[in-house]
Amino acid sequence: MKKISLFAILLACLTASAQESEENLVIEKGTWNIRGNASIRFSNNDNRLNLQDFVAENSLNSFTIAPSFGYTLKNNLVVGVGLQYLNQKTEGSTTSLNNTDNFKSTNNSIGLVPYIRGYKALGKQLALYLQGEAGYNRNWGKSEQNGQSENNDFTGNNLFIGIRPGITYFLDKKLAMEANYGALGYSFNETKYEDGRSTKSDSFNLNLDASNIFFGLAYYF
Repeated sequence: MKKISLFAILLACLTASAQESEENLVIEKGTWNIRGNASIRFSNNDNRLNLQDFVAENSLNSFTIAPSFGYTLKNNLVVGVGLQYLNQKTEGSTTSLNNTDNFKSTNNSIGLVPYIRGYKALGKQLALYLQGEAGYNRNWGKSEQNGQSENNDFTGNNLFIGIRPGITYFLDKKLAMEANYGALGYSFNETKYEDGRSTKSDSFNLNLDASNIFFGLAYYF
């Protein structure tokens, strides 16, 4: 209940912040928008413990695309819904005492994200925003170790309720660039494996992972 109450308070603050002035940017009531955001992530890690003759190497590549559309309920306050698709691949190896294990995994996810967003203008073209959202994602994928993938296929469900900050810059009256980084909120994850195993977890935290960096364009009409 504390988490739900906190989210309600944050949404109330978001709504209160969506106030306009004659000198600043105003997204007028009745305006529609179409947005497209994307995130690309590449990483490589190499860990070595010489005293134990241990080496761990891994690489991660991921791509996320998130189209959405919204409607301005009142000046500078938008509600909408978005879709999200993720493709992520990880592979690597660990070597210890001359024994090497290779691993590989793939993960796909598709989700639906209703949201409410309030803008705070910083001028005629620039605005900060705070977005409250409740998103659901369906995950699926598989993992392999030394070429063996038996019983390692999995499916999962993910729920996120929280907020994301961001910034919008209008190139003209209709086209804007957007960026957001980080998320604060409650997450629930459930994963089921082909062999019958399952895991569940939940948390409330601030996520500043690179997977939460998005850039995109928005068109208002």
